[in-house]
Amino acid sequence: MSTEPVKGTGPNPKKRTHRLLADAARELLRIGAPLTVQGAAELAGVSRATAYRYFPSNEAVLMHATMPLIEDAGQRLQPPDPDSSDDISAQDLPEQASALVRTMASWAFDHENELRTLLRLSLAPERATRIPRRGNTNRETWIATLLKGLPEHVSQAAHDRLAVALVPLFGADAVVWSTDIAQVDRDAAVDVMAWMAAALVQATLDDPA
Repeated sequence: MSTEPVKGTGPNPKKRTHRLLADAARELLRIGAPLTVQGAAELAGVSRATAYRYFPSNEAVLMHATMPLIEDAGQRLQPPDPDSSDDISAQDLPEQASALVRTMASWAFDHENELRTLLRLSLAPERATRIPRRGNTNRETWIATLLKGLPEHVSQAAHDRLAVALVPLFGADAVVWSTDIAQVDRDAAVDVMAWMAAALVQATLDDPA
């Protein structure tokens, strides 16, 4: 019996090379290394000439490096439609806020290196139009959905103030201020952020104005 492989059943060399380069781009992002074609080529073990066939520019490396992170955020952190979801009762709102921020903070710490790199790139003037500073965590929709449970006595001004106050508890910003500035470890940071969310919501509920 012939042991020669059947034509067309083996791995496609072009697809394999593209996968190696895409994996290399993601690894560069994970370790915080420069997102360049040369860096991806060296990590993937291919020549620069070969890499440029798949990644014609450093921007292409950036796109392939960040795509999985964005997709993961979209899949794992996709909020419900605030116009169609069930209302959250005011009594449960602080606990719901705490649980939401805890989930989001855990995700952010799981992707800390990538988020820090994206934050650094978003602050570079030449990248400002390409890397969204607000990130891709759907925080606005999550907050809007959560605050549907506010009772009628809460004014629009108080609602808007609370929505803004919750923003720093999400994404790369939450990781940076809690670990770099407050200098607490991950577990303490998540606990503090969850407590802050509940406290902010409860303060809003308790304010008669």
